[in-house]
Amino acid sequence: MEDCKIKLNLLDKPGELSRVLDVIAQNNGNLFSVNHIREVKREGYVPVVIQFQATQEDFAGVLKGLEDLGIEVLEKRIGGTWEAQRSNEFLLIGHIIDTDIRDTLYRIWGGDVIIRSLNISLKSLRDPSSAFIKISAKSQKALDDAMKKMEEIAKEKHLLLITSIET
Repeated sequence: MEDCKIKLNLLDKPGELSRVLDVIAQNNGNLFSVNHIREVKREGYVPVVIQFQATQEDFAGVLKGLEDLGIEVLEKRIGGTWEAQRSNEFLLIGHIIDTDIRDTLYRIWGGDVIIRSLNISLKSLRDPSSAFIKISAKSQKALDDAMKKMEEIAKEKHLLLITSIET
């Protein structure tokens, strides 16, 4: 058994923590502690740090189970090895639907990069629209590469890309 620690971005609503703890229990995890970091609550989400013991195989099962539930793992550690999830948020403005948002997403998604969230606002199909997108990657390099690719796509499709967002 290894000492494990995960930091999650958990929706702040009843039952969410229970779903996480069920995944740990189903994968033979032995729980040590749970810490809600309520001071950092943002947009309805709260960071939660959970410490437990599990084998490497069971730890992988916990991570897969959380991914299947759509729960964002910000950091993970087994033994002495830390792996942090890197994220970036950006805004696209222009004719996003007409320029095939699906193509745009598929071109940056893959390998070590995933789309965490996508929110599109539009008045009508004829007017420009905006999309707020959050992506995550396993490494800073993968995140930087995805953002560079996003800059190329935005230029190609004549979209405005805003990468400096304060929320």
